[in-house]
This record gives sequence, structure tokens and C-alpha cells, in this order.
Amino acid sequence: MIPFRVFLKEETDPSEGKLKHITHAEDHPLFDGAKGFKKSMDVLRQASNHIKSGGNSSALTMKYDGSPAMVFGHDPESGKFFVATKSAFNVSPKINYTHEDIEKNHGKVPGLANHLHQALNHLKKIAPKTGVYQGDYMFGENDKQQNKRGISFKPNTITYTAKGDEAEKIANAKMGVVVHTQYHGDTLGNMKADPHPDTHNFTQHPDVWMKPATYDTRHVHYSGEDQKKFEEHLAKAQAIHDKYGKEMYTAVKPHSGPGNYLDTYMNETVRTGEKPNHEGLKNHITKKYQDKIAKLKTPAAQGRYQAELKNHLNYIEKNKNHYNNLFKMHHHLQEAKGVLVNTLNQHEGGLEHHVGSERTDPEGFVVNHNGTPTKLVNRAEFSRLNFLKQKQKQEDSNTKEPEVKKEEPKKIKVKSNKKKLEGLEWIHQKT
Repeated sequence: MIPFRVFLKEETDPSEGKLKHITHAEDHPLFDGAKGFKKSMDVLRQASNHIKSGGNSSALTMKYDGSPAMVFGHDPESGKFFVATKSAFNVSPKINYTHEDIEKNHGKVPGLANHLHQALNHLKKIAPKTGVYQGDYMFGENDKQQNKRGISFKPNTITYTAKGDEAEKIANAKMGVVVHTQYHGDTLGNMKADPHPDTHNFTQHPDVWMKPATYDTRHVHYSGEDQKKFEEHLAKAQAIHDKYGKEMYTAVKPHSGPGNYLDTYMNETVRTGEKPNHEGLKNHITKKYQDKIAKLKTPAAQGRYQAELKNHLNYIEKNKNHYNNLFKMHHHLQEAKGVLVNTLNQHEGGLEHHVGSERTDPEGFVVNHNGTPTKLVNRAEFSRLNFLKQKQKQEDSNTKEPEVKKEEPKKIKVKSNKKKLEGLEWIHQKT
């Protein structure tokens, strides 16, 4: 039985539905064991071969740091043009056919509503007469800035700058979008994501700057030395998988899966720069439990959580070799991915990338393997860029006058005696 909290997650596999979450290439084994390892290897090899082939297709695309994600096109049932966020695929979808719909569905978030108003006005000028697509909103009419480098726009963390003919097109456009996904189905409810959108049927219009996410590897040099390094890391990952995999994946399964402790710990090490190891994982889980225990009021509840924590720590210590082997294998997959990312960063897709005044690399790339996308991202670098973004926001807020908020009536809080405790049936069985 799937735990209810997992069932509620929005990280749906695109091959089974809608595009909502993309996994890092090296993380598949953390989520899906031996099957995940094979997927990581297949994805990385496909990307390597694609770079060597010097091709330009949706098999390998560039990640654009646009915001928000927009779903748009013609409703397959009514034929009406619509725009939406990813809420188009919610159980209770928010579909916007008119400007009144936008105000009703998103009016409480003025910035988002403004983007959707512009999209509704302009995307119909380029969209095919049939079909549903997804892309990243890059700029609106008032989001561009002329500077010494060219013309720039900043949809999220990265500032993009265009020069020459491309800059002229952007200067004249009223909005910009990068299209990366197409949906197929006879209703919006049963649509399936396709990472290979057919953008040939889009028309050109001066009001809309539209760019496909395809990446042209003819612009990069994949050196023999880099290819050798890539193969060496894959071979080392394969060796760990072959020697330890059967027992290793079973041993670490209690902490595997999206959102589970291996996943959250790995993300933490990206931010801290720590080398993943079993002691670090134990410390990570300890902090999580300490936060939970601090919120509990009764000694009995605190005792139950402390017992759970002890079981976690004892289990990891008992299986530390398996956890450390997994971390070593993950490291080699990550290093192999890093070789590819460094090679791909040689070509920025015709746009310069900056965060503040600092020149940066693209956000990353996406490999579309067997109908599902996987991310190739320099996680440490993009984490650093997000830190710079937050720092800039803080500096900007320090220069603004504080807003005067109206007093609202105090709400009466109703206390509940219900407590949620996590079951650890597997941990008691294993220990």
C-alpha cells in the first residue's frame, strides 16, 4: 500500500501523466535501486553519445530559468484557447479562457495574474490551431532592459542578455517564452507529457519571442580527455553496483525514495559542501527528529520519537558499509555528469547568463530518455547562485521603506490533541 503522504506528492512521472518534477541524473539509484542505477547509466550514456554526434534535437535540451511555467494551447474538447499554470492539471483545474477567468483564479497574486494576462493576449498569435504545450515565461513587455551588453531580462535567478539580431527581436517583442513540452490527449484531464514538442507548426509574430529548448551540440568540443574521464567514472560506479548492489539496495531501501532521508540529506550536502557519509546521514536525521521532538509537549510523545530516532541511527550504523558504498557510487555518477555539464556549458544557446554582475553558466540541461526527462545540473553552482539571489533580495529589501500593514482581527486558535507519529515497522523488523 502506498503511504497517503506519498500519494499526495506532486512529483508525477511524466511518462504517466504531467510534467511536474525532474530527477537529477545521479539520484535515480536513491529513488529506485538497481532499476534507478540502470536509468542513470542509460541517461548519461545517451547524453554523452548525443554530444559526440553533434546533433540538435529535443533528446537533449537546455534548462531555462524562466518563471512561471505556463501551459497553453487549445482545449481539445471545446477548441478554445487557454493559458494556465501547472494548476491546469490539478484535481480542480484552473483554466483561463478569458481575462475574467485569470482574475477569478489568480487575482490574489497580481504578478502571476499579470503574466497570465499577457500570455492570453499574445501566445494565441503563435500557437498552432490545435495542441497543448508547456513552456517557461521569460519576459513581458516591461521586463526588458537595454544595457551595454545588449538587451537583458531576468525571469527568475539568471539574467539573460541577447545581442545583435536576437536582441532586436526581443526588444520588439511584448513577451517571451521557451517551449519544452507538448501534451497529447482528448481531454485536459487525461493529457500525457511529451518532452519532444513539435514546434514547427508555431507561427512567427513580432509580438512574441519564442525559443525551443533544443540544444545544438555542434557548438561544443567534447575532448578525448573528457571522454576518458567520463568513462572512468561510469566504470567505477558500475563496479560498485556489480559488487555490492544486490545487498546494498535492499539495505538502504528504508531511507530511499523521493522526499525520504537519503534524498533530503543529499540535497543538504549540496548546500553545505559536505562529503556524503553514513555519519552525516545520521546527523541529518537526528536534526530532523530534534526539530519534531522540540514541538511535542508530552514526555510520552517525546519518548516515542526518541525511540524512533534511536532505531534509525542503530540501523544505519549496522549497515554503514552499504550506505557508504551507495554514496561512493553516487559520487562517481555525479562526477561523470559533471564532465558532460562542463562540456555543454561551452555553448549558452545564444544568450549570455549573469547573476548580478557575475557571468555564470546556464542553469543546466535535460536528457529526454525513453519519454522521461532527467536533469544534468551543476547542483553546487546553482545552489550558490540561489544564495546570491536571496542575498540580493535581502539587500534590495533593506533599501525599501517598510510597508504599513493594516491590523486584522485576531483569530482564535483551536487547539487539537491529535498527534501524528510516523510508524517504523521496517526498522523494528530489521533490528
